[in-house]
Amino acid sequence: MTSRYRTDDVIVVYLIVTAFLAAVYRVNLPQWEMVLLIHIVGACLLYGLRFLPERLPVGVRFLRDWYPVMIFPLLYKEVERFASVVGNWGLTDILVNIEVATFRGHPSLYLSEALPYIPLSEYLHFCYFAYLLLVPLVGGRWYFGGRKQAFDELLWLVSVTFASSYLFYILFPVDSPFYRFDPLETPLRGSFFYELVHFVSERGGARGGAFPSSHVSISTVVLLEAFRHERRLFAWLLPVYLGLVTATVYGRFHYAVDVLGGWLLAAAVVGLSVAIQPRRSGSSRACP
Repeated sequence: MTSRYRTDDVIVVYLIVTAFLAAVYRVNLPQWEMVLLIHIVGACLLYGLRFLPERLPVGVRFLRDWYPVMIFPLLYKEVERFASVVGNWGLTDILVNIEVATFRGHPSLYLSEALPYIPLSEYLHFCYFAYLLLVPLVGGRWYFGGRKQAFDELLWLVSVTFASSYLFYILFPVDSPFYRFDPLETPLRGSFFYELVHFVSERGGARGGAFPSSHVSISTVVLLEAFRHERRLFAWLLPVYLGLVTATVYGRFHYAVDVLGGWLLAAAVVGLSVAIQPRRSGSSRACP
């Protein structure tokens, strides 16, 4: 089975599981009938993609290949609705206690207080915003550059990571520092990338989606795939990745333990991929 079909299967399973949750918790889930219908119809349509002919019009082929990139932001907004009905929010206090005991307080508070520098804050917020572009840019580079196998593999790993994270957020939601603490104070507040990131986060965020950090897990998956397939790209991505990971805590978007959880999830997903994939031929080895 190709990575493309495995990606379809991951999303189909996710839609079926969330449809089941919508049916079970329908009493407290607003508009549960519509949610159930959309998820079931979506699962059926995506399963039917495997029966499309190989030769398709360019536009249809593009949508068929890229739909996961388009659908996961929509599914993320839905996480908050499910988590408020299904989730056990007790993990928040557990993780906060672990955070304080391990790091002698909240790094998401004292890191920015110790380093209140506008250039640093702007760079870190730029890296945090760049998360939104990682999969489209890296995936597009490989897709339009004739490296379809690398593109399909990337989308499969990203889909597994997203689906795993979303289900965990639904079942065991964690309230992030973004919702629990005050935002950064002046002089850091008010700068361009600070305002841009908060504009996006306030409208596109989902309460409960803190642990494990999907910013960290997805960016780590992208970075590791770049290392496997294109080392020069890996070198370009590394400074942005390091800034992104730091920004999750510095900007009060995540706890430090969320970062650790994101690393563990990414390592598990990529490790599983390496274990189950057949040995690649020399033509698909990483190149500069």
